[in-house]
Amino acid sequence: MAEQRRVLVADDEPDLLYAVKLYLEDEGYTVFSAVNGQVALEILKDRLPDVVVLDVMMPEMDGFETLKH
Repeated sequence: MAEQRRVLVADDEPDLLYAVKLYLEDEGYTVFSAVNGQVALEILKDRLPDVVVLDVMMPEMDGFETLKH
């Protein structure tokens, strides 16, 4: 059996985050979600996702700043 791909989705909009998570899980992905860039970085260190989807405009640390780290 093939290993399930892991995706980290970071967005501060709960409804959008939930919808993207549902769609990706329906396609067979394991999805980790973060409400801001700081949380995304913590998850990134622990879970090592295959791909990261970042919202550009998030509180505390936006997507561009998160990407720099």
